[in-house]
Amino acid sequence: MSAQTQVMTPQACTDLAYAILRRNDRGGYTVPNHSVYPFQWNWDSAFVAMGFATFDRARAWQELETLFLGQWPDGMVPSIVFHAPADHYYPGPSAWGTRHQPPTTGITQPPVAATAARMIVEAEPDRQTALAALSRVFDPIFASHHWWHTVRDPDGSGLVTVVHPWETGRDNSPDWDGPLSAIVPTVDVSALRKDNKVVDPSERPTDLFYNRVMTLVEEAKALHWDGLSVARRLSMRVCDLGIQCILLRADHDLLALAELSGREAEAQQLRDWIERSTKAFARLKAADGTFRSLDLVTGQLAPCVTSASFLPLYARVASPQEAETLIALMAAWQDDTPFMVPSSDPRHDSYDARRYWRGPVWIVVNRMIADGLAHYGFADTAERLRQTSAASIMTHGFREAFDPRNGDGLGGRDFSWTAAMWLEWAGQPARTDTAGLARLT
Repeated sequence: MSAQTQVMTPQACTDLAYAILRRNDRGGYTVPNHSVYPFQWNWDSAFVAMGFATFDRARAWQELETLFLGQWPDGMVPSIVFHAPADHYYPGPSAWGTRHQPPTTGITQPPVAATAARMIVEAEPDRQTALAALSRVFDPIFASHHWWHTVRDPDGSGLVTVVHPWETGRDNSPDWDGPLSAIVPTVDVSALRKDNKVVDPSERPTDLFYNRVMTLVEEAKALHWDGLSVARRLSMRVCDLGIQCILLRADHDLLALAELSGREAEAQQLRDWIERSTKAFARLKAADGTFRSLDLVTGQLAPCVTSASFLPLYARVASPQEAETLIALMAAWQDDTPFMVPSSDPRHDSYDARRYWRGPVWIVVNRMIADGLAHYGFADTAERLRQTSAASIMTHGFREAFDPRNGDGLGGRDFSWTAAMWLEWAGQPARTDTAGLARLT
């Protein structure tokens, strides 16, 4: 940390986190960041709802309810809901051609809504108030899980299909290098991009990546966005370890809400999905004991470990021995990347400490990993992860991501989900020994 860097106090961070959520509130939904992402993003809003739940539960529920205004008839919750026009983002509604109202993308994102809903319910001291609010979102959330387990698992294998890197939330992770390498771009959208005009291009995906992923969009448009056709026929078909874990955890959380609400039919269906998904995890385990994403076209596991490899802890699906393997892996990374957890293996050729999802740390992923660590009895490691996450925020602000080598802020500024995770996790309990936090930097 340079002598010129001003470390914020925990209270200053908390005050700024509140201000960021209010500033990014568009009247019922929250944009991730005002300059780069001017719409409502799916998993961003779920994490933001967790942040709102720490001080305004009614607003937390509203965030989820507004997200589900974009839900498709088949149950899919799109990755973006375009509630209002904005010309400083690409690809906007016209590029997707979904003909949905309100306008949306044609792809989804990690299903965090059930987990957020459970957290909001548990934060509400009055059970009747919680159940009344839950009743407004339970059916849409269940419909989205049904979509994942049927449309995106049409053969009932227990492994759900992802057809676009942006669906995973880990947009240009090395996990997708292999699947994307077979795609010959049919479009060139490099001149249409806006993201690399407002953020350092070295921190963003390449033009080749954008051309390939927009080619996938053109393939889906040719299929008229028919769910089953897209799941079976798009050039990229992958079981993303991240989504597989997040969905399984969300199934467990939705099961708890179903049981609380007396929804026995839905509860039994969730138990069946949980059993099927849990058994399928064996197909995602590599010879070295780590878990990887699976290319469903080639049958090949991803060649390197990423931050998603730690999410089986979050999903409660790892055995004690597998948890020990993951802890050893985390310790091995620590020397190269003291500000854990990098989004990909720092020892692999594909690693880039500053480029989007190829190295940077994301606080929402840290939050999920820490949750898993604590569950498996690694409380000290979970606390260390919270502390380094807090140190990055206190030193560099509420950035989109952080450099794992030194905690430097990357990407967009005043980021909603980073603010939400400070309120819900990284700032709790708030640290008062700023000298101790400074030592972490």
